[in-house]
Amino acid sequence: MADKGKPHCRARRVKCDERLPVCTLCSRIQRPCVWKRTQPNSRRPLLPQETDQLHQAQPSEILHFVNQDEAHYFRVYQEEACLELSRYNKSSAWSYTLLQACYHEPFVLRAVVAIGAFNKSIKQGYFATAGPASERKANMEIANRHQTFALASYDRAIVGMQQIVPVPQDPSSLRNALLACLVIYCIELLLKSPTTALNQGQNGYSLLQQWSDNKDAQNTGLSSPNSGIVDDEIFHEYGRIELYHAIRWGIKDLPRHMKRRREGAVTVQNMPTRFSILEEARRFQQLIMRRTFHLVDESYARNIMLKQDLRHPYTVDSPGELMDPCYVPMDLVADRDQYLKDIRRWIKAFAPILTKAMDSSDPLTQSEVALLQIQILNAEMSLAGAFFTKQTEHDQFLPSFTQIVSLSRHINRSNLKLWNTSSPVFNFPDSIEKPLYDTAMFCRDKTIREEALTILRTTAHRDPTRQQARLATRASFIVNLEEANRLPDGTIPEDGRWKLIWILHHYKEPENDMTIVCSRKIGYPMGEQYPAQREWKRMTFTEDEAETMASPAWNEDIHFSSWAPKRNFSKPACISWREVHDEFLGRTDRSRIG
Repeated sequence: MADKGKPHCRARRVKCDERLPVCTLCSRIQRPCVWKRTQPNSRRPLLPQETDQLHQAQPSEILHFVNQDEAHYFRVYQEEACLELSRYNKSSAWSYTLLQACYHEPFVLRAVVAIGAFNKSIKQGYFATAGPASERKANMEIANRHQTFALASYDRAIVGMQQIVPVPQDPSSLRNALLACLVIYCIELLLKSPTTALNQGQNGYSLLQQWSDNKDAQNTGLSSPNSGIVDDEIFHEYGRIELYHAIRWGIKDLPRHMKRRREGAVTVQNMPTRFSILEEARRFQQLIMRRTFHLVDESYARNIMLKQDLRHPYTVDSPGELMDPCYVPMDLVADRDQYLKDIRRWIKAFAPILTKAMDSSDPLTQSEVALLQIQILNAEMSLAGAFFTKQTEHDQFLPSFTQIVSLSRHINRSNLKLWNTSSPVFNFPDSIEKPLYDTAMFCRDKTIREEALTILRTTAHRDPTRQQARLATRASFIVNLEEANRLPDGTIPEDGRWKLIWILHHYKEPENDMTIVCSRKIGYPMGEQYPAQREWKRMTFTEDEAETMASPAWNEDIHFSSWAPKRNFSKPACISWREVHDEFLGRTDRSRIG
């Protein structure tokens, strides 16, 4: 008889592996196992004749594939894609929950098969471009066949998803809706549709929050309020998606950021002074990171509202804009200081685990621990930097920049033991890429920033979506601008430092792949109580330039000509500012003379 206080396999409506005397799931989370064994299914599975029974399947239930290709791509997901998607987490939703759901929900099986096929297509496409030219056509044809099958399977999955009516109060529909948003998020990222992917991730996270708010159990932010309905693995994966969305700044929604940065406040307040296990440290790190980046987002959103209220041509209009002393969000300074203290408390509590892991012989543990440390250091710098009014203030983080590069080097060495170095790795962009990118952008120590760029460039081939290559291209452009302003004593003055403030990806347009705008302050003609005078540069990269990390010289005649004449995108405000700058200053000077 099961303990009434602990949900079991049957109550959770999940697949039991029927191991005796206790199934793996119940054994892992230490609860009674009372799953009722089912009779063998009489339906004949359409498995390839040469394949062995998939090891997740038990005699009582097996997967039902439409054809042999589905079985093949399922194995690709099972043996390759899910392991890479899981990164260093051995029991993630990708390697456990989704595989289990394939036995009960046909749309999940079709989506998993699609991910497996996309995995083959993207990697085969990489080999086509990286391999011998004589083999390029044949490899691209193979890649296209993989993609055609992936798209067809994705379409079949969507047909099944359309039957789902998401109701937070209905455990079955809630779980299916969360699984649907999760697989769509993954597939749309692979299709280079990050906006669609992030929107689906947000839909799922909002649904999860609605359900959590209605639970009697407190949502600590560390685990599911009721793992009998929503697995911890699903809860954690949506936390990961929410963090990535916050880092990318997402939608300009001030109330959303104000609410979500406060999630788990009591939990963080009661954080241990020393973590006992790695899993505990990981969960607290993700919660603190989410809170931190939503506070960063709130500071940006507040300044954009200020721009709209004052209609001033020099207040910020996009995340990452250069901050002026007269527009620092002073009402957030106390919260900023408390969040920085929380980050430093985590670093201190994590220190024993970090030290022990660096001496470990397990490359998986080494990489995960190093990554957690790198990410939290980057969060600290991102939060502090959101309030900086001078670029030279980043120089105080030189020890953190140095540690980020050192640990990234260590992760790369460990990864050589985990994955084939000549092949791309199928994963989401939440690894060392952003910390290394920020180090290259904000660390003006020539040796450190060059090594950060080198690591970005040398590992970019492992990202089949080529996003890391674009990061390296953007950073290289800024570094080249700044290095021209380096003084004989080795320093770069404030007016020689540039910051990237606006990005547009022209997806699937080889001739117009990525446009960026950067800015620098060149003085305060009216005093620091007014916004600084700025200089802007705009650069558009072709697909080849963006993905091969070749950064051509900037040319004002080309890149500040008319704004995107063949496009329907609205002109960003930072371009408009440049156009009105001379007129604004001229009008001010005339008023002074008068």
